[in-house]
Amino acid sequence: MACPYFKPSRRLDSAGWDPPPRLPLGDAWAGTCTAGCTREPPESIQREICNSGYARGRCDHFPENEPSDAVRFSLSAGGRLIYILEKDHAPIEHEEIDILTDAREPLASLARAFWESHQKTPASAAAIAAAP
Repeated sequence: MACPYFKPSRRLDSAGWDPPPRLPLGDAWAGTCTAGCTREPPESIQREICNSGYARGRCDHFPENEPSDAVRFSLSAGGRLIYILEKDHAPIEHEEIDILTDAREPLASLARAFWESHQKTPASAAAIAAAP
């Protein structure tokens, strides 16, 4: 579950973790914070908060009145990409998202990062190839 205000733009190397954790977007990503600003947080914040979500109360920039505090993604058996917005670890909204046409930012960038990360895994590539 990444922070819903995080806009990933490039992969971070996994050298900052030993061993690397399972991350919500698949890989660690660097990017910008869109919560009332457009700045790139320090790498340690990106690793611990932006990539991991549930930033409410942990990040000074996270809006208090935001309905969701994390977003997760899932690939359906048919290869469709689904996003799930969460608040306090419970789903509050879910829908299919098209990474090529969706204009909702930073949600679309988060979805593309998840998609790119999961294209590298053999199981995901096989599931996507088998989709109708």
